[in-house]
Amino acid sequence: MDKVRGYVSTVISYIVLTAYALLSLYPFLWMVSSALKSNREVLSSQSLIPQELHFDVIVNTWNQLNFFKYFTNSVIISVLAVGGIVLVYSMAGFGFAKTRFVGRNLLFIAFLGVMFVPGVTVLVPLVQLLRALGMIGRDATQVATYTGLIMPIINGAGPLSIFLFRNYFSTLPGELHDAARVDGSSNWGIYFRIFLPLATPVIATVGILNFIGTWNAYIWPSIVLNNPDWFTLPLKLKDLDLQIVVQWNVRMAGSLITVIPVILVFLFLQRYYIRGLTAGAIRG
Repeated sequence: MDKVRGYVSTVISYIVLTAYALLSLYPFLWMVSSALKSNREVLSSQSLIPQELHFDVIVNTWNQLNFFKYFTNSVIISVLAVGGIVLVYSMAGFGFAKTRFVGRNLLFIAFLGVMFVPGVTVLVPLVQLLRALGMIGRDATQVATYTGLIMPIINGAGPLSIFLFRNYFSTLPGELHDAARVDGSSNWGIYFRIFLPLATPVIATVGILNFIGTWNAYIWPSIVLNNPDWFTLPLKLKDLDLQIVVQWNVRMAGSLITVIPVILVFLFLQRYYIRGLTAGAIRG
């Protein structure tokens, strides 16, 4: 009887999870389907299978978006932001995990508490500060503007990144640290030569989470970037909404072009991402 109940429970669980997965996947499939349809078919048909494939919609949208230019802008901002996040907060996580100092736990809890502070509450003073420093505004250069854009992104990723790095480094054997100290290695040497190379899973986890967030960011870049040539892909997508008649197939094609890099990054790093979440969050 217990086996039958267990089997029924398993079947029900699979049915519920499958239904949820299909429900979650449907908007993405609709986007892909619409990007390959004519606008008339998008409005008249609910089928996910196009009656006629229109690859020219994606090609024309690609050219209209000037993809490579804005793709490059998005890559520069995302890579620099993720690189800064990984470098700064891996060091912080190592310090919290393997270095003893007065007030360590209290400071760690304080960093975690920042996660509960809505970013919008500091938006106005942050803009005023960056403008006073000459990092944003009409007279700011592209380098200064990108710096003013990236630094708050790095700062905002601090609490969760520190949490994941600290917990992951805590799972590594303390004997590694002690043996390196006996051999005369400094804390910097231990971090760079031993712990950082072993942190590939959590680096992938932190990198993916923040790459997706930075790549898809719209509100903060729209406030900071005032030169259309410096726009990222999400900002450029807004131009597709300026048409007199909304072309839904064009809008979906632009969204598909924008989301493809994120999907590729996740597929490439997914095994490390799952390991990082498991070791850095669950065990910690």
